[in-house]
Amino acid sequence: MASDPDGIRDRAWVEHRRPPVDNLDEPMWIAEDPVTDCAGVGRVEAEAIGNLVAVVTEYERRDESGSPLLKLPGSVVARPSVRAGSSRSVFDRLRSLF
Repeated sequence: MASDPDGIRDRAWVEHRRPPVDNLDEPMWIAEDPVTDCAGVGRVEAEAIGNLVAVVTEYERRDESGSPLLKLPGSVVARPSVRAGSSRSVFDRLRSLF
C-alpha cells in the first residue's frame, strides 16, 4: 500500500475532547485512520492529523504486518489493541497510555 498524505487526511476520523471529559488535563485532538487503525494525537487539529499521516506512512513502510501505531506529541508507540465488539472509545484507550 502506497502512502498518500491527502488520502490519509480525507479518510481520517477526527475528534476533539476537552476536560473534564475522559479525565483529560488539557484539550486534545485525535485523528484515526479506519484502514490501518493507526492514530495521531495533538494539542491542535493540524498536529493530530500530521501525526496521523506520519504514523500511517511509517506503518505502511514496514515489511511485515504488525500492530497499528499511535503517535503522541513527540513519540510513537504501538497502539493498544481493541477487542472486537469493544465499547471503549478511542479516548478511553488513549487515556490508558498516560
